[in-house]
Amino acid sequence: MEVNFTKPGVPPATPVIDVETKVTATPTPVAGVTVDSVTTIAPAAGATPAPVNHGTEAHPCSVPVPTSTPTTVVKAAPSGLVLGDKLPEFKDIILPRINLAQYIGTLKDSFAPGSLVFGQNCLLFEPPIAAKGTAPAKPGLPPVNMVVLGFRPTRYVEKVTGGVRGLIVNTEAEVVTNGGTLDYNEHKLKKASGIKLFQPMAEAVVAVEKPEHLKDDGTVFVYEVEGKKYALALWAMKGTAYTAAAKRVFFTARTIGCLRAGYPTYQFAVSAITASFNEQVYWVPVCLPIKQTTPEFLKFVASVLNAPTE
Repeated sequence: MEVNFTKPGVPPATPVIDVETKVTATPTPVAGVTVDSVTTIAPAAGATPAPVNHGTEAHPCSVPVPTSTPTTVVKAAPSGLVLGDKLPEFKDIILPRINLAQYIGTLKDSFAPGSLVFGQNCLLFEPPIAAKGTAPAKPGLPPVNMVVLGFRPTRYVEKVTGGVRGLIVNTEAEVVTNGGTLDYNEHKLKKASGIKLFQPMAEAVVAVEKPEHLKDDGTVFVYEVEGKKYALALWAMKGTAYTAAAKRVFFTARTIGCLRAGYPTYQFAVSAITASFNEQVYWVPVCLPIKQTTPEFLKFVASVLNAPTE
């Protein structure tokens, strides 16, 4: 049965949809539609009337499309912090240093002269200590294994007595500007007039293999390569160390010896022995090549130096 609620003889009323819109951009014109604060849309003949929208959301067919691009707003995280995993470069960090304890300076108060010390507190190598008085003889430690990764530009440091740190400059011209010389004999002749003696200083970045006598707590020797643990350090060679290690060993080997393919290609055993000059006894490093490094180790070197790898 068909139910018809229309009164006979009375045409059906045209439904009216009232939509309150706030237009902030120029709408796209639609034929037959006038956009105002209240818009009346008459359906086409024979079309099904759309339901009246009494809510706050406008009917989707009655909202004009703005020609401007809407702005997207991104809310900040609740904490308000913007953090990133920054990986600093070598120039932004302070590497621990390797020092050779002498008969002067504060290092001798904690370590035997001739000891190689990492970061002022970690004993890498110690020479044999002879019996003295009631103290028995003490055997030494084996040489520590190191690989030189490269050298920083050579600088020049003022030679001073008493373990005090002297002036450091970057060029030979700055040596002269600061009233100094690199010539020992010239300094000897003009010392009374106040001329300063400067010495070249070579700083090498080295990978130090963890000695067997040290426990591994995972805080110092943090790099593992082929079952061995390593730490990075800076070794400054000046004075007798510059001659004995930098010039006589590493620079020479890099030019005409086993390091011709690059500093990281050979591992050295490093210890120390005594020498004397002008009736003064001091310790100098001894560096002996022991084995060629492996391709796996060279990949490790490339990774820590941020060098490109194939």
